[in-house]
Amino acid sequence: MTRFAKIPAARYLDLALFLALGLFPLTGLMFYTQLLQKYMVFLIFAYSLDLLWGYAGLMDLGHAVLFGMGGYLMALSLSARSGVPEFMARYGVEQLPAWLAAIVPEPAAVLAGILVPALFAGLLGRFLFFSRVGGVFFSVITLALAQAFNLFIQSQQEYTGGFNGIGGLPGLSLFGRPLTLAQGYYLVFGLVLLVYAFCRGLTASRFGLVLRGIRENGARLEFLGYDQARFKTAVFAVSGALAGLAGVLYAPVNGMIAPNDVGMEFSTAAVVWLAIGGRGSLTGAALGAMLVNVLGNALSEQFGAYWQLLLGAALLAVVFFAPQGITGVLPRPGARSSPGKAAGKRA
Repeated sequence: MTRFAKIPAARYLDLALFLALGLFPLTGLMFYTQLLQKYMVFLIFAYSLDLLWGYAGLMDLGHAVLFGMGGYLMALSLSARSGVPEFMARYGVEQLPAWLAAIVPEPAAVLAGILVPALFAGLLGRFLFFSRVGGVFFSVITLALAQAFNLFIQSQQEYTGGFNGIGGLPGLSLFGRPLTLAQGYYLVFGLVLLVYAFCRGLTASRFGLVLRGIRENGARLEFLGYDQARFKTAVFAVSGALAGLAGVLYAPVNGMIAPNDVGMEFSTAAVVWLAIGGRGSLTGAALGAMLVNVLGNALSEQFGAYWQLLLGAALLAVVFFAPQGITGVLPRPGARSSPGKAAGKRA
């Protein structure tokens, strides 16, 4: 077996995807470059959910809450850099509250957008996992949390813009300097590579092996002396930080953020990405996020109101013919050959 034969096929897909994303701005297609920039933000969000669901077996149906925390904190920071935002003034807010003034500087906003979701996820995880809450009960609780957070965002109109959200946000900047589309694109692309490298290293470490053990048989893992509640809480906090980072990027890249971006709909969309691409594989998370969004955009342009029906049919076909997702049908190094093939080789 050659050295290249030992490399999983998924690694080549990762390389091909990143190469295509890195070269795409050179095509000069500005609209699609901006679209892919947003999809790369979704890719980071998919990685964050894959750590939790794909590797630890914890299906979070309210993961967009963590995304929304980072997104709204960044949106508030961006909108308040010239004083009290217009939507706040309409509700009688005459002066920025101290907590908002503290996150107006760009570094503070980025830090808050990452740490607040991580802290929230860590505290929620400590409460749930140390109380032995898991499985479907964890999913139901996070689903209810998504709905509650959505309603909270809509009710706090003076700070969140209510149902309309916060719009008119400036694009990405770095150290206070606005970035062009190409510069912003490569900033997001660079962060995608860093997040991928971090997740790849984490999942290949002892920590990642323990997460797989929790997914497969948590009771046996505890018998071996591992406290699965601690590991679940830790991965939930890490996942929350990455989801918050995706939200921080999403607000300036999209130019707005609204309740639809933080509720059940977006949470379940991310679950679909992983189910299609293949959970428990960073490659699957990336493929699912990119393919579903690119395909959805293409179908909406060609078929108008019928695009969701066609996309649903395509997703059902993938689930039916590849229940483990797209990466589930890829060959893996070291896989045993079938008896027929083995006999052919011996002959």
